[in-house]
Amino acid sequence: MKKNYLLKVLLMAIISTTLSTTTLFAQENVRILKADPNTNSITLKNFGDVTATISGYWFCVRPQYAQLSSMTTVTTLAPGAELDVASSINFPVSSGEFALYSSSGFGSSANMLDFLQWGTGASPSRESVAVAAGLWVADTFITVSPPFQYNGDGTQNGVANWSTLGIDDFEESSSLRLFPNPSSTILNVEFKSVVAEGTLQVYDILGKQVYAQSISSNIEAQIDVSEWETGLYLIKVSSENGQNIKRFIKQ
Repeated sequence: MKKNYLLKVLLMAIISTTLSTTTLFAQENVRILKADPNTNSITLKNFGDVTATISGYWFCVRPQYAQLSSMTTVTTLAPGAELDVASSINFPVSSGEFALYSSSGFGSSANMLDFLQWGTGASPSRESVAVAAGLWVADTFITVSPPFQYNGDGTQNGVANWSTLGIDDFEESSSLRLFPNPSSTILNVEFKSVVAEGTLQVYDILGKQVYAQSISSNIEAQIDVSEWETGLYLIKVSSENGQNIKRFIKQ
């Protein structure tokens, strides 16, 4: 009986230690999954195993800064979840850098969550912070054409883990259908599920908002684009179903 009692105590101790260790090492790990300097688009992914509160995060394209809460109504990101964001600050296209921060202390490596820089003629201003954070190697740049995609598992850092992303890949998870696309007159925006309450916003290639409307109890919206400048636009729909982004070409 004494041996059985000791065995039970030992098993309980092992289980307790295992549970405590699991809880101790559970953490959020939000990284940049996709980036498109052409349309100021960013996709974030939580590679961690606990839900991340992201409302206090910041985008940095020095000297421009913007809090994530000003660009999306989404405040948390579940483990494995992704979030498409139309950035309110502009990215340099040919050469530049982008940093994701947990707070507004931009000079602190402890606050930097992720970083990338591209091109060959960039003048990095946050590179030293990224190097100190272990997120990047000095004097290395992504040299493939944008859009960019991170191919790591959330633990790997540096330029070797970035590749070119096709436009169809960036939008494959979108629950929006745009037609006709391209269009010179009317653009129809179709939702895969009814939107009870939300907003539809359109941004030009420079990240400037050119159109906005409220959505309620609809599965489709219609926009007159006849007066718009010819070029590429970003359609963003935010609702109780989440946020979705898709590109549109005005002919």
